[in-house]
Amino acid sequence: MYVSLGEDNEPLIYQDRPIGQKTAKKRLKRKQGKAKVGEVTVTNLLQQFRDILVEIEDQKKQDRKIMLEQQAMMIQQSQQKQELNRIEKEEQITKMNISNLDPISAVYFQNRKLETMQKRGFNF
Repeated sequence: MYVSLGEDNEPLIYQDRPIGQKTAKKRLKRKQGKAKVGEVTVTNLLQQFRDILVEIEDQKKQDRKIMLEQQAMMIQQSQQKQELNRIEKEEQITKMNISNLDPISAVYFQNRKLETMQKRGFNF
């Protein structure tokens, strides 16, 4: 009789007769069990991978939303700044002394003063 270790690290006894049905079934169940464990592991890994992908997509959506909100805030601040600059220029034109200007410039700035005053609700 010769004893050897097979693929499954189980002793194989070489005899003159074939292995029995019980032994063959045990080996088959062990092999199937190992395959199932591998399949379960692969399935779990795939599910974890899908979950991670969903989390990444959710994070990207959240980042995009934050970025759009920041851009909207920056645009609003820029518009407010432009409005303040426009008001300051109108104030300068309104306060300007046009008596020292040449006649064409005086007429231009007088018209700008009138436009500014009409925007503010004064009717002349």
